[in-house]
Amino acid sequence: MSVRYPPAPYTWPAGNDALGPWRARQLRLVARRLFLGPHDLPGWAAGAWASVKEPLAQVMKEHTGIFLSALGLPTVGAPLAAGDLLAAVPHLLLELARRGVIGEQGLWWGAPVSRLVSPALGAERRFSPPLVGVLFESGIVTLRPTEEWRLAPEAVLSAWPLQHGGWLLGADTNPIAMNEAHPDKQGNALSFGEASVAEWVASINTARARLQEVAPELALEHSVVLSSVVPVGQHAEMSLSASYQEAPGLAYLSLHPDSLTMTEALVHETQHSKLNLLAWSDAVLENHGELYRSPVRPDARPLWGVMLAVHAFLPVARLHRALLDAGREDANRQRYESVCGVNHEGMEVLRAAAKPTPLGATILAGMDALESALWEECGGG
Repeated sequence: MSVRYPPAPYTWPAGNDALGPWRARQLRLVARRLFLGPHDLPGWAAGAWASVKEPLAQVMKEHTGIFLSALGLPTVGAPLAAGDLLAAVPHLLLELARRGVIGEQGLWWGAPVSRLVSPALGAERRFSPPLVGVLFESGIVTLRPTEEWRLAPEAVLSAWPLQHGGWLLGADTNPIAMNEAHPDKQGNALSFGEASVAEWVASINTARARLQEVAPELALEHSVVLSSVVPVGQHAEMSLSASYQEAPGLAYLSLHPDSLTMTEALVHETQHSKLNLLAWSDAVLENHGELYRSPVRPDARPLWGVMLAVHAFLPVARLHRALLDAGREDANRQRYESVCGVNHEGMEVLRAAAKPTPLGATILAGMDALESALWEECGGG
């Protein structure tokens, strides 16, 4: 008989799409950032932006859903949220052209373009020297007078679909991917290591299939939240991962030989995407920047970082409990107890120090109840 855990809003899914409205709000905030800026652009770039701003606003008015879904792609939303309008706009134009919603006259982007990437097309095109001026039309991109790019999937891929939704990316347009807060890491440069694309895809698919088998409600949420995985090398002794508030749904993962470790990493980073998504629209902690000891980091962390850690590891603990309850060969009691210990240590910091907003209070109350149940079940209560 499965254990009935207390509800934990925005930590463990309750069978409904609780994140849907927040995702819609986040995309509208990204659109607001696009049109209202501020954008610190040199004169030549300001002119290019001015020429497409009003036509893009008209496309958004006439095709709101398509426009917002394009903003949700990592190639568009990540650079835009990070303040790189010159990287975001041509990728937005590419996606709108792919979806056939650019008007008959097309849209001319007059700033230099060094590359164009589309996960949906599986395409990456680099231009050296950069193209100065690209014409985007519905279904066609004119790269230069003698070449038209018909927007169909490429024979040589740079993005590979994953079995449970999203892509493994072979090209990353996130301009802050090398920004690193962890003292033991040096950023998140894209690398497949010595592994093939097929090995990466198989590892991620197997890891996510485990979720489908023992935590289907979490797997369903992942299929919506996790849009893309960027490979960041192979490590046999450790699992390295990262995500950014500017890019909810985009996860950076290293390839680990243990499939259960890969599942943990996917759960961990998708949990970060969930809190990052909420934080776009509403504050969670009033004292998020105060420094405290973290149960999973060697350095002092802002309280927000402690909350991110516990919020990420609570579903990991439930995953291990589900594996144990199912009597599976991949169940690991020692790891389960270790994760429970990490959660308890971090939750004690949050119980003592957190000053939540109303949204934060809802999240923390669920985390508190879930952690208490797991801690007792684990033998620590």
